[in-house]
Amino acid sequence: MLPIRLAAAGTAALLLTAASANRFASAPRAADVRPSPGAALGSIEGHVTLSRAAPRRVANRYPGEGGGAAHQVGNVPPVAYIVGPVAGSRAAAGERPRLSQQDTSFRPAVLVVPVGTSVDFPNRDPFFHNVFSYSSTKRFDLGRYPRGESRTVVFDKPGVVKVYCEIHQWMRTAVVVVENPFHDQVAADGRFSITGVPAGRYRLAVFDFDRGQRIVDVTVPASGAARVDVTL
Repeated sequence: MLPIRLAAAGTAALLLTAASANRFASAPRAADVRPSPGAALGSIEGHVTLSRAAPRRVANRYPGEGGGAAHQVGNVPPVAYIVGPVAGSRAAAGERPRLSQQDTSFRPAVLVVPVGTSVDFPNRDPFFHNVFSYSSTKRFDLGRYPRGESRTVVFDKPGVVKVYCEIHQWMRTAVVVVENPFHDQVAADGRFSITGVPAGRYRLAVFDFDRGQRIVDVTVPASGAARVDVTL
């Protein structure tokens, strides 16, 4: 197990050891967080350090569909999010999300959605795709379908769903299904910020497609920020 350093603003640093969770990150943030009137709000400011991973390339099993003989495996950005429901907050309904297949990649590279969301999977390439997942949170296989067609999946359980294309093995993405609107995609420099969080104690998850997921306890102050450093 790897050490995780966590400190709340104005308090001494605590050194925690977090247990590794299952391997399983934001495209759009959840819209319009509306905490209860008068709620004390803080934030979570964090940094994620990822272990070095060698670039991977995979063979194209169908060279006539999607270009050359080998492709770089798609990058899926990490995501930080609060686990479970958060009292006193809700997310307004937004535009129905899509995970498009375009230029033999998924767009966006990662998607965060509330439980119960229907996600469309349109094919925008001039050849077939076959989108599927074997994740326990949501298992599905959409079959092969051509350009201009779309399939829809309802994500009805919280958790992380790894998504692939059966035809193009380098294509991958993740759908993170959450129970609250507090999450952020980790930036290229490892930083993330989750703002407007009601004061209280939470479980914070950091998910990376290749390195798995870690969950730590964090206490958000009535004002100011809880600060978290996570290594995966």
